Amino acid sequence: MSTEREIEVRAAAVDDLRRTASLHVAELPHGLFPRLGDGFVRRWHRAHLDSPYGVVLVAVRGGEVVGFTLGSTDRPANVAWIIGHRRRELALAGLRALLTRPVLAAGFVRSRGPRYAQRLLGRGAATARVAGPGAVPEAGFGVIAVLEAIVVAPEHRGRAIGTELTDAFLSIVGAAGVGRVELVTKAGTRGAAGFYERAGWRRVGDHVDRDGDEVHTYRIDPRVVPPLAR
Repeated sequence: MSTEREIEVRAAAVDDLRRTASLHVAELPHGLFPRLGDGFVRRWHRAHLDSPYGVVLVAVRGGEVVGFTLGSTDRPANVAWIIGHRRRELALAGLRALLTRPVLAAGFVRSRGPRYAQRLLGRGAATARVAGPGAVPEAGFGVIAVLEAIVVAPEHRGRAIGTELTDAFLSIVGAAGVGRVELVTKAGTRGAAGFYERAGWRRVGDHVDRDGDEVHTYRIDPRVVPPLAR
């Protein structure tokens, strides 16, 4: 895929992840993981890259990664795979990051501690739906794909790169036979509700996240994206 014959959208490689992590931390700092720093986010992106359910795409211009998208073709299966295969690595990286960020650590204990302790330190992992090594993703009724993050470097915006990345992600999910993709974005100017609505996503819910911010949930069927949204 290309935009003005300058942009290539492709699957990410390991060597791209330093750049995707730095873009994520700088341009999409919402939630806990970006506040843990580039090192943790790079490991998080690598987990998606290695997971049979994860999707990491990059937009490249002139040999430089200028944007990326991160998501999964099956969110519960992807989370379970990461817990089963990357739990220790992510837990240690997160702990190291929190030890150097005492204010963040205090907030983490209050708002997220029990949930992340259960997931990353192993409680309940035995009953999670964990895919074995080399497992192939299974699509079917009720599977929910999630677009977790999409970022374009500020100096490269206005070239429809975000649309290219979103379309590429939806094509992958649609080809897997998944009929529902969801995402969450901040309300107001901190989010991208207008972008998603113009692209044919339908707002299906609102709630307050763990940071106390209002967020919107959007949904789309990747197999029947409206032509005008392309």
